[in-house]
Amino acid sequence: MSLISNVLDLVGLGGITGIDILFAVMALIGTVLFLIYFILILIGGVADGVLEVAGFDADFDMGAEGIFHMLTIQGILSFIMMFGISGLAVTQSDGGDLLAIAVAVVSGIFSMWIIGKVFQVMKSLEVDGTVKHSLAVGAQGKVYMTIEAGQTGQVQVEFQNAMRTCDAVLEDEKWSLNTGKFVEVVKVIGETLVVKPLSVASVMAEEE
Repeated sequence: MSLISNVLDLVGLGGITGIDILFAVMALIGTVLFLIYFILILIGGVADGVLEVAGFDADFDMGAEGIFHMLTIQGILSFIMMFGISGLAVTQSDGGDLLAIAVAVVSGIFSMWIIGKVFQVMKSLEVDGTVKHSLAVGAQGKVYMTIEAGQTGQVQVEFQNAMRTCDAVLEDEKWSLNTGKFVEVVKVIGETLVVKPLSVASVMAEEE
């Protein structure tokens, strides 16, 4: 208790008694742990949102529906933080203990819901850096490095919302294609694109 008293004195709450101590401790612990958790996420996703409850693995994916959005470490910590802050605010404003508890619970649950939504949005904004070459089929572009007959060259085509330079071979191994010529991807073999030449007239016609 002496440690708790010293911490409360440090933040100017040394004179509180009763249920105010519970609210203050929860506010302090929740705030500190939530900030640490958030910082860990910002510096590379060290925290993974795993919550162990009564021996059960409660690792709920942020894509799950309903209440599972909130049952994550960030949700629990935000509840503790807001429960303490809201309850303490009510009691320090001369509100009764029952009113303080009610407000604290409602505020904590609302905070969990808001934090769940925020992390959902953050999750949806993550960009998958994996290049899926299969999505290049049908894409058009130009030869970047001459493709000799029966050999591999390089092309630049746009897929997955980015212009990418990939190894490529011609559909007909008897052909060759110089740098700058238009091509279309017809197939993908591993990470190598199989392309066919396009005439300028066909490219212009498609753009129209």
